[in-house]
Amino acid sequence: MGRKPIKRGKIMAVKLCVPTTFEDVFLDKLNQLNEKYRGLNAQVYEIYGSFKLSIFGTGWPSTLLPEVDAERLERHILKAHQYGIKFAYTLNPICMNLLEYTDKGRKALDKLLNKLAKTKVDTVVVAIPYLIEYIARNYPEFEVKVSSLSYIDSLNRALMYEELGASRLTLSEDVNRCFHLLRLIRKNVKAGLEVIANNGCLLKCPFRTYHNTITAHVSQSVIEDQVGFTYKPYPLMRCVLKRLCDHKEIIKAPWFRPEDIKYYHDVGVEYIKIAGRGLPAEDLLRLVEAYLSRRYDGDIYALIDNSYMHFCWDMFHINAEILPPLKISIDNRSLDGWYEYFVNKNPPCLIGCGDCNYCDEIAKKVVKSDPEIERKYIERIKRMVSELASLKPPLKIEERTNGRMIIRD
Repeated sequence: MGRKPIKRGKIMAVKLCVPTTFEDVFLDKLNQLNEKYRGLNAQVYEIYGSFKLSIFGTGWPSTLLPEVDAERLERHILKAHQYGIKFAYTLNPICMNLLEYTDKGRKALDKLLNKLAKTKVDTVVVAIPYLIEYIARNYPEFEVKVSSLSYIDSLNRALMYEELGASRLTLSEDVNRCFHLLRLIRKNVKAGLEVIANNGCLLKCPFRTYHNTITAHVSQSVIEDQVGFTYKPYPLMRCVLKRLCDHKEIIKAPWFRPEDIKYYHDVGVEYIKIAGRGLPAEDLLRLVEAYLSRRYDGDIYALIDNSYMHFCWDMFHINAEILPPLKISIDNRSLDGWYEYFVNKNPPCLIGCGDCNYCDEIAKKVVKSDPEIERKYIERIKRMVSELASLKPPLKIEERTNGRMIIRD
């Protein structure tokens, strides 16, 4: 039997899951925010992160991750526990080159998991189904959480991952606005449910699987990347380009405001994840405070996405003009009441817009940008995509004898 849906209006604790910078002062600030918003029944429940580089990799490019060794990880977890905050290790690449099935790989995996157990890691976040079952069977000291990279977008997938041994499911961002489906999953699974609040990526992004595969591999190999391609590869170019060319994609993207948390708690979603590994502490703390307080006044889109800013410079032509900053903004108060449509009308967001123009209408009213600067960004990204897809691409990837790779323009 699944849990009964939580009755509308019942106040549940906001349990935030937040990426860590591995800095002691960052934990101090999180603890201060927990104390500040304790009266609102809100808390940072968990921080998450991983080593910068490993043979298994993770779900984020190593070039963006903070440097941390085993000793620093252990100290950081101890301090987090002193503040009553749990730690989740992100062992969530979607591909390990079949290393998980080799003798070498299994020994390395067991060595890592035993090390994580010794350092008192509470939760392991996993994307590969085989590893979910392996860890759940052999390492009961860990809570096993399914990564959003497993794309749980149906009841069938949720049930299967629960059957493999997961006790918490991070749902695909694509289902964030499918409240009929959220209620169905909540009714039929016992595992805890988690949703990601601030993903500005395209809804049902056609490039996501490829992007996540690239990420897995560049967090497994030491890559000397002189042009920055490992964190803004082809999928990001295409994803950003689509959003700049058509602002309704900004509104369609599966993010929600701090004020909209209440709708997820009404259907029994217990955990709210803040994405942003590699972001500066200042930006993360601003995100955390907004979602703990469940209100934000100002430009809400500044909290959600600025990936377009990566293209202020042309990585294929280092002497090209540096474009002025592009600011895409949405006054958060202009969206008051917007989420009721998704909660009550059950639009077909997961399968396609059809004749629904709701997001397009909203975008025309609330999304603001400088058209001339935006045009320059669009032209630059189009040119970079065209060069990359040419018969003579502008990148040269070399593999060295020591297993390292180098990317040159």
